Amino acid sequence: MTGAHIYDGDMLVVDRSVEPKHGHIVLAVINNEYTVKRLYSCNGVIELHAENPAYPTLRFRENDELQVWGVVVGTFARFIV
Repeated sequence: MTGAHIYDGDMLVVDRSVEPKHGHIVLAVINNEYTVKRLYSCNGVIELHAENPAYPTLRFRENDELQVWGVVVGTFARFIV
């Protein structure tokens, strides 16, 4: 998610009370694995986009299993001491 200024080792603040909407960065569970992606929704198709071109877009239809765990509302960068 480097395009969204989220880097390896950053800590994320995730709010489960925020309704996920088009354009939000979300924490999702796919095949029992957590992933952070930008949510896009159009005509019944949901897409999760990585903000890094090295990773593919994931597409889901209404009947596909996708669990959005929460919306990323902030980050903390860790500095090496």
